[in-house]
Order: sequence, then structure tokens, then C-alpha cells
Amino acid sequence: MSDTEQEERIRERAYFLWQAEGCPEGRAEAHWALARMLEAQAVDLVDEEGKESFPASDPPSHVPITGERRARR
Repeated sequence: MSDTEQEERIRERAYFLWQAEGCPEGRAEAHWALARMLEAQAVDLVDEEGKESFPASDPPSHVPITGERRARR
């Protein structure tokens, strides 16, 4: 994810947090900080989940590949 995309996601989170609190004045920095923290947690979670995954085209080595294959000529 590019820095621009990440900043946009943080901006959207901060806006939704602001709205959820009833649009209070003077809390922009608090909303921005919380949005940054939540975004960092979301990215960390995705990274952790990705460690356990593998591409669909590459089955784990402990899973046998079944089915007949024709010899190429």
C-alpha cells in the first residue's frame, strides 16, 4: 500500500471517529492519532495472516497432488 493510500485510509477513519463522537470541535488530533493506531493494527493483522497463507498455485508440500497427468509428447 502506498503512503498516499494509507494516509487516505487514516483520514477516513479519523473522519468516521469524529462523526461517531458527534462532530466535536478541537479533537482532530485525538481522532487522527486513534485512526493511525487503528490502521497500524489492521496492517499488522493482515501481515500476520499473510504469514500463514500461500499462493493457491503452490499447495503445501505435505498435501499430495492427485489426478492423472498425461505425458507430453
